[in-house]
Amino acid sequence: MRSLAVDYAAGGREESHTHAWPQFLYARRGAIRAEIDGRHWIVPTRRGLWIPARTPHRFSMSSRLQLRTLYFRPDQADPEQGAGVVPVSGLLHEAILRVCDQGALDERVDYDRCLGTLIRGEIRFDAPTPVALLQPADPRAQRLARMFFSPAEAHVRLEALCARAGLSRRTAERLFQAECGLSPAHWRRLAVLSESLVEIAGGLSIDQAAVKAGYQSRTAFSEAFSLAFGFPPSAAKRGVLSPS
Repeated sequence: MRSLAVDYAAGGREESHTHAWPQFLYARRGAIRAEIDGRHWIVPTRRGLWIPARTPHRFSMSSRLQLRTLYFRPDQADPEQGAGVVPVSGLLHEAILRVCDQGALDERVDYDRCLGTLIRGEIRFDAPTPVALLQPADPRAQRLARMFFSPAEAHVRLEALCARAGLSRRTAERLFQAECGLSPAHWRRLAVLSESLVEIAGGLSIDQAAVKAGYQSRTAFSEAFSLAFGFPPSAAKRGVLSPS
């Protein structure tokens, strides 16, 4: 098992790339925003993201992110396991940080072999699914989806954004339902709230996040956030993801 510890400033990016070994991404601080297999994944603290070997993925950081990554030798991972989210217990959290401090684990060393076994045992794919938004295939719908993630467009009416993307509201409804399983309004709401999750985890205040997301009150924002993720924005800020 190998590891990598990288701290990103807001605005950083990692373009599409792959790894020969499966990897497990964990945000010590902040929230992970990744694009994998045509989906936008938003993974807050105390959850990790498993990415299979040779799977193209990219990251973008709108807020500070302390990323800790474990790379698993291919014969130590299930080749059938796809990308997925894992709850990170206090024990797994400390084990990840220990490996990142060491740099790697050597199975010939008793302590390292036991720690590796513990980590593999703690990685269980039974977490509530975070936002994983399916990317539309139509180029016009893709342009519209990118606008939904832009804070500058938070207060712009959907019809106006559709026109900028080169399609009508009716066409957008048809494309998003057929290709993503959601209406464009629902897709947009989840995109905006997922961006808020990333920024709150990165240090933005809840009040600031509410205004930036286009909500008139903190209460309305908190209700929408809790409905989308199953925990309130205050939990995202603390990194303790208990249900609301």
